[in-house]
Amino acid sequence: MENPKEVVAKSALKYISPGDVVGLGTGTTASEFIKALGASQLAQKVTCIPTSMETEVLGKTVGLNMVSINDIEKIDVTVDGADEVDQNRNLLKGGGGALTREKIVAHYSKKYIIIVTEEKLVQSIGSRMPIPIEVLPFSYVQIIRELNLMGLSCQLRSNFITDNGNYIIDCRLNQKLLKGSLQEINNAIKIIPGVIETGIFINFNPVVLYYKDGIVSEFK
Repeated sequence: MENPKEVVAKSALKYISPGDVVGLGTGTTASEFIKALGASQLAQKVTCIPTSMETEVLGKTVGLNMVSINDIEKIDVTVDGADEVDQNRNLLKGGGGALTREKIVAHYSKKYIIIVTEEKLVQSIGSRMPIPIEVLPFSYVQIIRELNLMGLSCQLRSNFITDNGNYIIDCRLNQKLLKGSLQEINNAIKIIPGVIETGIFINFNPVVLYYKDGIVSEFK
């Protein structure tokens, strides 16, 4: 039986050209793309930017040329997964805890490819998964308290430290917030001192490839 994540990952190879600088996401589906890229004829013809230590290790293991984002001028294309994709192609990311680096790499990418399986397509961001928020350890208790007062139901992700040395707080939205403005929710979270970044990715305009019933389609 075919692996849906492997199939959708391989479909993203068509967006890669020799000489490209390629951003590599973090997570199970992104890992399938990294392995597919490493096994392809493009492997020695591209330069890759990892979004996590885990991705860097995997990329090197499959023979890809991995460099720091600080060593390049541009990123031609980034391929990553997502925890949720809404009807406007906004994303929820951070299940693997790499949301800040993933957002940075996405921001500097000319083209952004998201590869997912069908269940990741949702009506509204936060309806399926909690929203991950990366925060400084210094004030995480106060941040949780403030987020709860906003109407989110939040808890510290146990036994987890990001590659940046920070904590992740996972937050569920109540029904009122689920129906509210995603931009306003994101802005309200980010102005709290000590919040580094959220897993809400708005207006990145990605190409979304999704697997359903044995077929990979582009979400429009």
